[in-house]
Amino acid sequence: MRFDIQHRPAYALAVVHLEPNETVIAEGGAMVSMDTHVQMQTSAAAPGQGMLSGLLSGLKRVVAGESFFQNRFTASAPGQVTFAPTHVGDIVVHELPAQGVLYLQSSAFVCSADTIKIDAKWGGARTFFGGEGLVMLKASGHGPIAFNSFGGVRSVDVAGEFIVDTGHIVAFEDGLSFSISRFGGGWTSFIFGGEGLVCRFKGTGKLWIQTRNPQEYGKAVGPKLPMRDA
Repeated sequence: MRFDIQHRPAYALAVVHLEPNETVIAEGGAMVSMDTHVQMQTSAAAPGQGMLSGLLSGLKRVVAGESFFQNRFTASAPGQVTFAPTHVGDIVVHELPAQGVLYLQSSAFVCSADTIKIDAKWGGARTFFGGEGLVMLKASGHGPIAFNSFGGVRSVDVAGEFIVDTGHIVAFEDGLSFSISRFGGGWTSFIFGGEGLVCRFKGTGKLWIQTRNPQEYGKAVGPKLPMRDA
């Protein structure tokens, strides 16, 4: 299986090259095109997963902002499937090592090898994905995974501490822990500084950040949209 990212950075498209009997898993609605000898199956459960476990996994994905069902694309001969995210932006392909774990913001997942499990991870009170509830996505297993950003994406190798505005976080490796705090030195900076909450990462690992904040973009564009008829 080979991933090729085209048309980056603003309108990135993931082209997945499959060998016979290889399977790629994608978020519902992400498929753009596929060869005729690629078969698609839709299910909430992974292969070997029971009906109840599949139902619970699907419900957790819905809470995390993903689709209840996932699509599995399997090639009977060498072929291609292409995927694109909903947002305008870039796509990153990351190779998970054996028993690797990667955390993603909700809606960042595009597609992955079927050796990777996508689940919802309960974040408790310390979750920072504003407007996305109390869960994030957890990718575990091994193999390639593609995820998207809103705008461009920058990778940062953290060794120690690093501070990021919460709306600009895309993904991070499990070697990093985090805490949420106010921006600046007090309530004046927090209320009037325009930065809100920031995430303080600690540890060693890779972090991906996006150049645009979807919440702030929505606040800027929303008032300019025409009113809907009642």
